Amino acid sequence: MLYTVEAEVQVLVEGHGKDGTNEWKGLFGKRDIIIPVKAHVKVGIDLSKIPNMEVEGDRVYVTLPDPTIDLESTEILWDEVVSDVTGMRDNFSSKEKEFLTRQGKMKIMGELPQMDLVEPAQEHAEQVLGNLISALGYKPVFRAKPVYEEFDFVRLINDVEGMP
Repeated sequence: MLYTVEAEVQVLVEGHGKDGTNEWKGLFGKRDIIIPVKAHVKVGIDLSKIPNMEVEGDRVYVTLPDPTIDLESTEILWDEVVSDVTGMRDNFSSKEKEFLTRQGKMKIMGELPQMDLVEPAQEHAEQVLGNLISALGYKPVFRAKPVYEEFDFVRLINDVEGMP
């Protein structure tokens, strides 16, 4: 795996005191929480999955595989959690916090397409492979890279830790 781009992503997830079945509890005070969720993201190319590499004379034609976006090291920044529970309301339970953490991870995944991580990763991989091919005395020729739409990113994301 040739990782060429890394990033730290942080989002805020808000939870409010509405629990659906007991709307009347809002009469007894506020119940809000903001949870910062951070993740480490690495983007790379799995070199073992290069679908096509052809040598013609002094040129090597290379087609790169789809990049992989590894979402790893997701964590809640507990010292930055802000909650406002007033009156006679219960604090947020661990199950509610776990649910909000999953929402944070989903929010991070949703923001990845706007972060411009894939194209630079592909370009850096071409530079590295191009230098290796040149060192062997060949001229590298990279075939056109696909352009990924927002809906394509779902298949590129590898949740290394699994959904909490």
